[in-house]
Amino acid sequence: MSNNKINLTAIRIGLLGDSTVGKTAICNSFMNIDFSADMLSTIGQEKLETKYKLKNDKEIKLTIWDTAGQERFKSTAFKALKAAQGVIIVFDVTKRETFEHVDVWLQTIKEELLEPNLILFGNKIDLDNRQVTKEEAEKYAKKLNMAYFETSAKLAKGITEGFDFIINDTYSKVEGKEQKNIKIQNDDDEYEEVTGCFGKKKRVKKNKKKGK
Repeated sequence: MSNNKINLTAIRIGLLGDSTVGKTAICNSFMNIDFSADMLSTIGQEKLETKYKLKNDKEIKLTIWDTAGQERFKSTAFKALKAAQGVIIVFDVTKRETFEHVDVWLQTIKEELLEPNLILFGNKIDLDNRQVTKEEAEKYAKKLNMAYFETSAKLAKGITEGFDFIINDTYSKVEGKEQKNIKIQNDDDEYEEVTGCFGKKKRVKKNKKKGK
């Protein structure tokens, strides 16, 4: 069996959600860019890159895709996220419709992307007029087996913790898939399909010839 090793050097994370939920402000907060209440909506998508140290102390290249939430830019956003291994879905806790639209984003992700690792951010918890409670959002995320983080881009709250979670969790899951693929490939090197009695096929270990 060959001793293939995994050497992942990059992770790609995307953000999705309705317009004005704060995706760009969240990205900027994580990248230590000052918050601005007058920030314009993203048009299309923007790519941010940085070096990131995992919990295992390995340093990787991190790419973050900040996408537009407007309907007319949706196809462009998903095209940019084709290679994303993890996706953060963001809603605004003060606008219930953005929470209700999470189902729509999840359905489109299922149709357009290759099963990325998913988590949920409830943003703008610094505002008083929230329409979605923490308990409701947590229950919803738990039902879908997603981690949930309450965030405030203005106060830089919950964002680092949320990014740390999805980056490390995504890296671990991608690494696990790669290891599984290598095991399958190695198993294929050791086994072959043969035809037995009555035409029935089975996998058996290959005969290895000893060197002279």
